[in-house]
Amino acid sequence: MASSPSSERSPARRERKKAETRRAIAHAARRLFAERGFEVVTVAEIAALADVSSKTVFNHFPAKEQLHFEHDPLMWRTPAQVVRERAAGEPVMDAVRRVLSRAPAPSGKGPDAGAVPPGGGTDAGAGPSEEGPGAAPPAATRDAGPFSTEARTGAGMAASEVFDAEAVAVHARIYRDSPALRAYAREMFAGHERALREVIEAEDGPEPGIMAAILLAPVREVWEATLLRIAEGAAFDEAAEQGRQDLDAAFDLLARGLPGSSRAGLATSGDLATPGELGTPGDLTTGEDLAAPGDLATPGGLAPREDLPDRGDLPGRGGLTGPGEGDGGAEPVPARPRGPARGDRPSITRVAQLAGVSATTVSHALNGRRPVADDTRRRVLEAIERLGYRPNALARGLRTSRSQTIGLVIPDITNPFYPALARGLQDVLGPAGYDQIISNTDGERRLERAAIEQMIARQVDGLAFAVFHTHPEDLLPAIEAGISVVRLGGRLVQDGVDVVHSDDEGGSAEATRYLLERGYRRVGFVCGPHAEGPAAERVAGYRSALRAAGMAVDPSLVAHTHFSRAGGASGTARLLDLPEPPDAVLCANDIMAIGALDTADERGLRVPADLAVMGFDDIEAATLVSPRLTTMANPAREIGQACARRLLERLSGVAAASSGEVVIPARLVRRQSA
Repeated sequence: MASSPSSERSPARRERKKAETRRAIAHAARRLFAERGFEVVTVAEIAALADVSSKTVFNHFPAKEQLHFEHDPLMWRTPAQVVRERAAGEPVMDAVRRVLSRAPAPSGKGPDAGAVPPGGGTDAGAGPSEEGPGAAPPAATRDAGPFSTEARTGAGMAASEVFDAEAVAVHARIYRDSPALRAYAREMFAGHERALREVIEAEDGPEPGIMAAILLAPVREVWEATLLRIAEGAAFDEAAEQGRQDLDAAFDLLARGLPGSSRAGLATSGDLATPGELGTPGDLTTGEDLAAPGDLATPGGLAPREDLPDRGDLPGRGGLTGPGEGDGGAEPVPARPRGPARGDRPSITRVAQLAGVSATTVSHALNGRRPVADDTRRRVLEAIERLGYRPNALARGLRTSRSQTIGLVIPDITNPFYPALARGLQDVLGPAGYDQIISNTDGERRLERAAIEQMIARQVDGLAFAVFHTHPEDLLPAIEAGISVVRLGGRLVQDGVDVVHSDDEGGSAEATRYLLERGYRRVGFVCGPHAEGPAAERVAGYRSALRAAGMAVDPSLVAHTHFSRAGGASGTARLLDLPEPPDAVLCANDIMAIGALDTADERGLRVPADLAVMGFDDIEAATLVSPRLTTMANPAREIGQACARRLLERLSGVAAASSGEVVIPARLVRRQSA
């Protein structure tokens, strides 16, 4: 039965809808970045403006940085794409130098539908054309050059999205002002380098890893220098032209040191020189003819690049020159020893070949999911040892849709409680094959929200959250992305989020009762700002114990400060300055309690005779101060272990309820301070 026209058009409509959604997201992001800067804008805000869910944003752009580079005004085709599509016989170097060029590309092999553009999305960020995925742009577009309106609209960008001078200037300033974007640019160009290396390697080009690094170092330098010129006020056309001149100058210098054709670039696979045709070291150019990193600077302003490969790193077979060659008898310059390039690292296929088994058998021998004969396993392990093979965790993640990572978000990595918490997670996660990614937020909600987005972008399988200011809506993007979430502390507030915490309220009540039983009658409490998260429960326990004892709750005896030693010292000082100062101080954690001891010492107060001091957590430092700290043990490592077990239950599908709560009891530890 013939398919209906509507069913035939359905895939095309779906692709157009995806492209429209992608453009709407990118447009919303550019608008928000321009108004407020890159760092402070959240994915949730972008999703709201684009009228999509946060999950949809992450489906199109796994990293927020990709939104900025979706439409790159300087490089709308990646180096690998340009090289792959070059005309037959054109050297690789000539193709790469065209990456930032207005010149029309020679008629070559046609676009590669599967290639990844600079920003990580579809070519030019636009999705398929009307002629279907992978269709070549119209001839007028190819002839116009990548910087023209015709090129941009022909590549699929809406007319409203075409870069004008002011839009480019804003784009450049956002890049200049964002450390995150500059760091991502390094990762982006590392990806370009890997892709270019693979293209050269597929054509049997010489030294593909070295060649890709050498060619892309000046490209990145010029690309960034041009953006920064525009950010400082240079006109786009002038800055772009200067960049092309800088790149041409750099490549002219590099050309004298690269093997291959007469232009010193790499030709197509049919024209490649064989290793023997490259000649002996003496046949290559002398070291004096090569461009040193500093020589790449031109009067136009291309800055020196310290991380360009030096002369010893250029391709050759033991040196770039020999006696009697080039400089009349100079000593040979030996090539530096190098480790294997990424493409040269042993693969599971090489292990299988050496062991005489299939790659599937090697996989079974490593992961233990299926039985493997002892003799076979021995051969596999011997091959692994001989080759130095390490399993590729990224590739495994692509196959299983699991990254085998758990994100841990904490407010203060310098507080000894949190390293102990992380150790508890690792006790359980490590044997299960999971690693941790730790993010420190300094207890700021803005940083907590940014940490959630980064964890989603890194595609963690689970998220452990030890924070104070995050609201339920802040966790929605992680829940929508299908990430298992466990909150460490606080109350159970939403579906899809488990909570693991110590008995903060009960422990604080027990600590207050202990002080009252010891004869103290005016007990102050030093807690964090606004008493959010676990601190709020500890304040609630303190007040409930006072009421149960028939004592008035004096709001002036609660000091809000920072969760730090300095915060504990200042909060205690404020309480001691009251007309009726306390005779005992309970602190929300041990670090703050140590600060309280500092204040008592500065004022000449004896602890506990003049002022009792009590903490919460029982960190190791509690036994190292004088007097040793009386505290409530909050078993951080045990809490971390319980959190990890809950995450693994979620990931394995064992936990049935949408959310749950695990409470770890706190325990009184009597020492000398109270």
